[in-house]
Amino acid sequence: MSNLGFQTLYRLFNEVPSCVCERAFLPENSEILSLESQSPLSGFDVIAFSVSFEEDYVNIPRILELAGLPVFSSGREDNSPLVMAGGCAVSLNPEPVADFVDVFFIGEAEASVNGLVERLSQFSQRRSLKGDILRELSRLGGVYVPAFYEFTYDGCRVKEIKPLGGARFPVRRARVEDIDAQPVPVSAIITPFTEFADTALIEVERGCPRGCRFCAAGFIYLPPRWRDRGAIERSVKAGLKFAGKAGLVGAAVSEYRGLKDVLRKCAGDGGEITLSSLRLDVLDNELLSLLRKAGYKTVTVAPEAGTERLRKVINKDIPDEAIWASLERIKEEGFRKVKFYFMVGLPTETDKDAEAIAGVAVKAKSILPKGAKVTLSINQFIPKPFTPFQWAGFAEQETIERRYGIIKKALKKEGGIEVKTLPVKGAFLQAYLSRGDRRSGSLISLASEKGWRGVLKNFSSSLSASVFRDREKDEIFPWDVIDTGLKKSYLWNEYTRGIEAKATPPCDVGRCFRCGVC
Repeated sequence: MSNLGFQTLYRLFNEVPSCVCERAFLPENSEILSLESQSPLSGFDVIAFSVSFEEDYVNIPRILELAGLPVFSSGREDNSPLVMAGGCAVSLNPEPVADFVDVFFIGEAEASVNGLVERLSQFSQRRSLKGDILRELSRLGGVYVPAFYEFTYDGCRVKEIKPLGGARFPVRRARVEDIDAQPVPVSAIITPFTEFADTALIEVERGCPRGCRFCAAGFIYLPPRWRDRGAIERSVKAGLKFAGKAGLVGAAVSEYRGLKDVLRKCAGDGGEITLSSLRLDVLDNELLSLLRKAGYKTVTVAPEAGTERLRKVINKDIPDEAIWASLERIKEEGFRKVKFYFMVGLPTETDKDAEAIAGVAVKAKSILPKGAKVTLSINQFIPKPFTPFQWAGFAEQETIERRYGIIKKALKKEGGIEVKTLPVKGAFLQAYLSRGDRRSGSLISLASEKGWRGVLKNFSSSLSASVFRDREKDEIFPWDVIDTGLKKSYLWNEYTRGIEAKATPPCDVGRCFRCGVC
């Protein structure tokens, strides 16, 4: 319920007079009903999944089974509910769950909701055959019908993607050209039973110009689009009044041009305003002071890598001196808690780079006031589709565990520094699913019944062959069925620049055309 995409679609569907949209969640017991009317899912025309994370793929077959429906779309009758899916994970690569889903919506759905519902309503009234429905829906922008595409394979590689019956290839993702023509996405429902309880989330911008080579959101939501400041101010004031706390959401919130003005006008309204992580090289005393006035207690920053060289590899070209200067300003403004996000397993990374992460933490502790707390949140790098690092192999478990150990050992005797890491096996699973092909569906279905532990044990060799290898320059990817507007040649060029530790300047919307999106 903290997902703004989920909340926005819930609101948009229900604003269409011919549509009733209800919510359903994977239950703890064996019965699954809609939340609003306690109706069985099998009685709805459409079951639509919002999927943001690959780890949630296993819940799709579980929910379909609890709804009394065949898991695989090929086994469902014409009168079964149409199964749809959208969200960040499947917009990057729908193929791992393509055998469960009738229709994918790829990209940003706001501009197409009315047309989608209109067609679905017509089909419901006419009781059209499923094949006719799918053919008609496939003509809509951003709609991908996996049954209309045939994949052939050569080992763990895709050999060919063949569109059937005149289906479009590739399918262009949907994009909202003018985001100010749409209502600002805000939390439509506030509930204590969620990660961001009592917080009204507000999207202030979409996309990021920086081009960090590991970041999927930074590429698939290009070009960066900044929302009208007045609309954001009104949304924040309403959110503070409604929930007492407002959370500003976006891929580059700290670079939103009207951020300081929003904080100046809204920070004194008696509520708390929070942001996602802040970019170190945009922090100044004025912004930090405004954040403190807004109730900010912990400054969260994301250098991602411990050395300047590796930060150039990932195109986050922030010098060490800029980090130290930002920490001095954080100290001056009276903050006593700083959280760092780092990654291990990045392309070209060495043990020295891991040691440098510990060095950044020690230096930060020495700069911040006595008694300050430093937290390191260290995640494993996972190659994602539609990023320059989509060609990179996933780091071996032994390598990651060694680098985790290097960091923890270096900080073992340091007080006031907390290190948080995620399980290596969980990252392996995500690395497999993020770049998996349609054959992943059988393993996901099996895992929904028996859990991933047994699947990983029995199929570890075949999964490892896919996960750990570097991809070839001209290799066909499962997600090549999708066109985000990004030129593959541009992403490859960025990959090679990254390996050579060459930084690329931010995109200049309307003036540069290097990536293909504009």
